[in-house]
Amino acid sequence: MKQILKSILAIMMILCMLFTVVGCGGTENVGSEEQVAADDSFFTDEATQNEKEETTSNDGTSNSKDNDNDGGKDTGTTVVPQENKVGGKSWKEVLGSMPKKLRGKTITMYNWNTANEYTGAPEVIEKFTKQTGIKVKWQNVTFGNYFTKLTALVASGKGIPDIVRVRLDEFAMLKDLQPLSVAGYDFSDEAWDQNLMKLYTYGNNTYATSLQNTHLGSPNMMFYNKALIKKYDMEDPYELWKAGKWTFNKYVEMCREYRELAPEGTPVTSGEGFFAVYAASYGLSGGFAYDGKQFYNPLKETKFLEVHQLLGDFYNKEHLFDFGTHERMNNQNALFSIGIATHLRRKNTYYGNLKSADNLYVVPMPAIDGQSTYYQGMGEAEAYAIPKGAPTPEAVPYFLRFFLDGANYTLSNYFCNKQNLEVYNWCMSQPNKVAIYRYPVSISSLEATTGIQAQTGAQMKKFIDSNYGAVNKAIEEYNDILATLK
Repeated sequence: MKQILKSILAIMMILCMLFTVVGCGGTENVGSEEQVAADDSFFTDEATQNEKEETTSNDGTSNSKDNDNDGGKDTGTTVVPQENKVGGKSWKEVLGSMPKKLRGKTITMYNWNTANEYTGAPEVIEKFTKQTGIKVKWQNVTFGNYFTKLTALVASGKGIPDIVRVRLDEFAMLKDLQPLSVAGYDFSDEAWDQNLMKLYTYGNNTYATSLQNTHLGSPNMMFYNKALIKKYDMEDPYELWKAGKWTFNKYVEMCREYRELAPEGTPVTSGEGFFAVYAASYGLSGGFAYDGKQFYNPLKETKFLEVHQLLGDFYNKEHLFDFGTHERMNNQNALFSIGIATHLRRKNTYYGNLKSADNLYVVPMPAIDGQSTYYQGMGEAEAYAIPKGAPTPEAVPYFLRFFLDGANYTLSNYFCNKQNLEVYNWCMSQPNKVAIYRYPVSISSLEATTGIQAQTGAQMKKFIDSNYGAVNKAIEEYNDILATLK
């Protein structure tokens, strides 16, 4: 009898061992497309707890506890505005479907901004690594040689990054990129910004992407010094905008008013107020344009001439608008400055004095009087691409899905004040986005001492006519690049 019991126990032990082996191996052998199981076992305890703690407040915003330890700074509840909710597949679903073969890989982000300028980004990157096993190297490259260095890396085949931040107005950069399809990922999910991706679609291929409703975008906006508005008892541009009265004519009126009130010689405007940025409000893309098939020369179009004659006189005859660096406004002299949303980030180095004094505020670019359509200029769309020769392109979508999601940040601390986040979200939601292309170098000067931006209205037509051929030549080069992408 004892022998029979021993035999039965032995059989039971063997069966238990077999079931244990089968159970452990069930998620390991899933064929050539091994994926991480999309359940809580994939995520750290912290990540699972964060998601479980997410609630919805009475105003429809999502409240989730932020467990970051940022030196004791703002580690409480973070509110994610409805405008920043991504939609589509959640980052948890996306990361849960990530192929297991990507664990242990290292990917490199190529960017001219440091990771620290994205408030909270270092912590977000650390969380991503903990949850996926993918390490992230942030390669910071100075803006002056950003594009030429990438070309050199791609040509050498060595040190090529996996992700590259791109700009619309540096079209020549496309020759160093490859279609997003190389990642083997479906970007048609509504979580991805399909409208922005159209700006980077050439032929049948899309070359850059971003996340829908991300806080990491760079629409053009109008900055203003709130202290000067109060000092001279002027109308607040934000209140004008909310009342539907923030128009180009009103902006010009305020510029003239400030010039009369401020000390003689005080600059009225500053920053990146190049002609192309203003022209985008009229639906013009700058010194060249794209019709969905090829680039073309718009310089002799009636609307292009009229808008540039107007701008030429504002800058070079009336001297109402000024070119200049952001320091001019940061010294709290200029009233207005055209910039991009990047400069509104709390840790961005631009406008530090104004941010510290809580005087840097923003409104959208003014609406054009009598124009029914509002156009949102996108000089730096802050999109991300995969360069040729990237060693681990398959990991790129998973990192971007996590990194670009505002739910992983404390948005109340990301921009320098609540108003700026509100205006940013409004600008990003506009359906008629215009790709801003800087003028070909042959007719432009960023210092505005020569080129198209130095002409008065009366000089504009003659200047355009004399440089029309040079622009055609530049556009031919762009179309040659375009032809290689198809």
